Amino acid sequence: MPPRSIDLIALGPAPLDPYDPAAGAWALAGAYAARGDDVRVIRPEGPGPGPPPPGIGSIEVPLPPRRPGAAVEDARFAEAAGRRVRRAVDLIVRDPSGLGALRVPDRSPRNPPLVGFVRAVELATFDAERARLGQTGIAHRLDAWRDRRSVRRLELAALSEADVLFAEDATLGPPLVREYGLPEGRVRAAVPPVPELPRPASRDAARAALDIPRDVPVAVAPLPDDRPEAPALARARETFRRIRPLFPGARLVVVGSTAPTDPGVISVPGRDGAAFGAGLAAANVALFAGGQPSFDPMVVAAMRGGCAIAAVPSVHLPIPPDGAVQYSATEDPGDLASTLAELFADPSLVRSLVEAGRAHAARYLPQHLVAAIDAATGRAAG
Repeated sequence: MPPRSIDLIALGPAPLDPYDPAAGAWALAGAYAARGDDVRVIRPEGPGPGPPPPGIGSIEVPLPPRRPGAAVEDARFAEAAGRRVRRAVDLIVRDPSGLGALRVPDRSPRNPPLVGFVRAVELATFDAERARLGQTGIAHRLDAWRDRRSVRRLELAALSEADVLFAEDATLGPPLVREYGLPEGRVRAAVPPVPELPRPASRDAARAALDIPRDVPVAVAPLPDDRPEAPALARARETFRRIRPLFPGARLVVVGSTAPTDPGVISVPGRDGAAFGAGLAAANVALFAGGQPSFDPMVVAAMRGGCAIAAVPSVHLPIPPDGAVQYSATEDPGDLASTLAELFADPSLVRSLVEAGRAHAARYLPQHLVAAIDAATGRAAG
């Protein structure tokens, strides 16, 4: 296939943190650039943590805020980004699909094809947030009704404009079709793109850098955020405390936050790909104690890093892992500790999980999603 020009609309600059909401969009842009396509990312104005990856243009959209946090702000950015799409571009990608239409000037239906990525049903997210706030009174209810109507209208505009919608979770499609009456087949399941992380040359090298002996069992806990009070950190620490009397030399590597100085616990506070990659490379087992409400990309990264996965049942993968994850019986740290102890005690079980995990993780490479978009937009364009 000859090189194509692609404009990708994202909600942030190129991130260092693999958990950044914009990481998936930039991973997809990187896969297009690696293939030799002419790809630009159109994103809100503002400094990023570093320069964009080689081969990717970054177009900033200046947009002074009028109502920070309001749905209309997302729609204003969408329309401003649409005006910066190249007139002769071959493909437009929007990640996430979000709120409000792009309204690209002079664009006819399906020319160029527009692909949107659905990370969540925005209306459901709004309803959940309102329920959490629990506001009462006539004025609050009236404001909530107006805001909900605005979110629904703007989400419908974004969804209706796309020729193809990819949902990162198969469960998102049915509610979108029910709520918005989208045509059959417009919403397709897609695996989120997870790029490879940089990592040390070997497990021994990773352990040497962290001053960990070569012959002790090591668990790693990648954290979705750096809050010291994060529930995932508390559950990981409690899980490790329960098994350490059985494995006195064991270590727990906490990546992405500074953990308290518990015996055997090592902190890697950095939140870039190299920090996560180093922690994963040092471990035998990756511990996922919950706390990430959506897909956790570090599960896939841990599989690629040669870790067996121990997880609570709420840790979800878009594709059933088919034996690549060892789940605990419940969310309780005691049950997760039993799972971790079983893995520390059974190297053959670890090897089988690692083998299954590597095969499963290959399905999340960004180039697979690029191929799926090629196929879908070929049909859309025709």
